[in-house]
Amino acid sequence: MRYVDEYRAPEQVLQLIDRLKSRASLLDYTKEKPLRIMEVCGGHTHAIFKFGLDQLLPENIEFIHGPGCPVCVLPMGRIDSCLDIASRPGVI
Repeated sequence: MRYVDEYRAPEQVLQLIDRLKSRASLLDYTKEKPLRIMEVCGGHTHAIFKFGLDQLLPENIEFIHGPGCPVCVLPMGRIDSCLDIASRPGVI
């Protein structure tokens, strides 16, 4: 099926994971203190776990679950608060 099958290429996924692992080894993060990437959208979370992408990450990178799609679940004031917190030194 066009635009679906193009995304089901295990060889390409493994190549990308190898590149990610290579680059992740250059980061100043460890298994004990990993780089945390928040997936914000529930659809992303579902896809990550459905296809086991979380299991392919290097040990110094982990996904954390966000609040859900900000467009769907958060009032604008909450998004403004998130931006304020994220702009503080040392938070991100």
